[in-house]
Amino acid sequence: MKHRSLAWLLTLALLCSLFRTPVSGAEPGPSVHPDRVIPALKAFFIGTEGNYGSVNPNDNGALSVGILQWHGVRALKLLRRILTEDPAAASCLSAALCTEIRSTSSNWNSRTLTAAEKTAVSNLLASASGRRVQDAQAWEDLYTYIELAWDAGMRCDAVVFYYASICNQFGTGGAQTYLRHIRATLGVDSDYLFWDLDELHNAVHNTQSYGQRYLALRDKAYQFICGLGWPLAESDTPPAPDPAPGLQDLPPEGSWARPGIDFVLYRELMAGVSDTAFAPKKLLTRAMAVTILYRMAGCPEAAAESDFADVDPHAWYAQSVSWAREAGVAAGVSEDRFAPRATVTRVQLAVLFFRYAERLGAVIPGGTDPEQIAACLAGFADGEIVPAYGQAAMAWAVSQQILAGFPCQDGLLLKPESAATREQVAALLMRFVLLMEQ
Repeated sequence: MKHRSLAWLLTLALLCSLFRTPVSGAEPGPSVHPDRVIPALKAFFIGTEGNYGSVNPNDNGALSVGILQWHGVRALKLLRRILTEDPAAASCLSAALCTEIRSTSSNWNSRTLTAAEKTAVSNLLASASGRRVQDAQAWEDLYTYIELAWDAGMRCDAVVFYYASICNQFGTGGAQTYLRHIRATLGVDSDYLFWDLDELHNAVHNTQSYGQRYLALRDKAYQFICGLGWPLAESDTPPAPDPAPGLQDLPPEGSWARPGIDFVLYRELMAGVSDTAFAPKKLLTRAMAVTILYRMAGCPEAAAESDFADVDPHAWYAQSVSWAREAGVAAGVSEDRFAPRATVTRVQLAVLFFRYAERLGAVIPGGTDPEQIAACLAGFADGEIVPAYGQAAMAWAVSQQILAGFPCQDGLLLKPESAATREQVAALLMRFVLLMEQ
């Protein structure tokens, strides 16, 4: 039987989030908070499934599209909704494909796409109307997954998040079948309630007869939840403490930026610019950027001070700069200048992440193969303006879904020379860290 008070809370949270107003006064302990679970799920799927313009032309026999990788008929319904809400968006598609999408007799259970159709569908998805419809559809679907999780006996945010990720991959029917196997593994009946993420995750690994080929995705979901700092188990325990209780300018719960900021604060990769301000809209400087990577590395001692003329050896970032140069992660803008107060561009961030990944010995798909790099960058309207020093890094960051494009009339823009704000960097950093932890 549906829990009436939860249904009321879910409805309230949905309405509040649609108007960008966070839910306040949510009961702590054994309850579900959609206003924080849904944005976190969306951030997870964008980091692991796809971005707004993502198209897999043949995913197990049918196409998958968008931020939740809607598959087959669900992809068709999403595209049809975009065209219904914005008929002008049809200009992205051929007349034949547009007619097929609009036809109620179309069945895309086994529909795959040609290369030309893939490009057209990607442009439609990445358009302003495509992004808006994806946001709305994602909210509706994730809201449904939370309801299903509660009905299935999931009783805290971490467990609900985990089960929702299963729903998105297997569909609601497949998720219920998966859960029956999990309950059989644990030897519990259908009334058993799940309060502990570790118990559920371990049962998934021990369920030999179902879902074993997708364990890597379950591990990604588990690692993502751990990175958020939420309680992994609840009964009457309070929620996780606020990682930065004094910061007064954080984006509200439910905003796109909040999961990334919560992540970097909890991991102590970024901090406030003062005791009361995070400054999410402030542009990131080169000093801030190398300090973040320095913290990721565990704050090791550098063998010697840097010899940059514009780096005060007593500055708060001096040790970070020395380590970054010594480790080969960052270089100066010239032989004797580091420019610590200069803002960091998107291509410079990509280079920093790329070098750090190489330092860790991470596998770099495509490496420095010129053809693969050129093919990746050619998918963006401004791909040709990426500077030579950052082309390999930018292509890698895009392929690993650390960076995504901005929609424009001609498709997607990389904006390699655009400066990055602290909230944008927090989101990119969350994706990068989770990638390195795989």
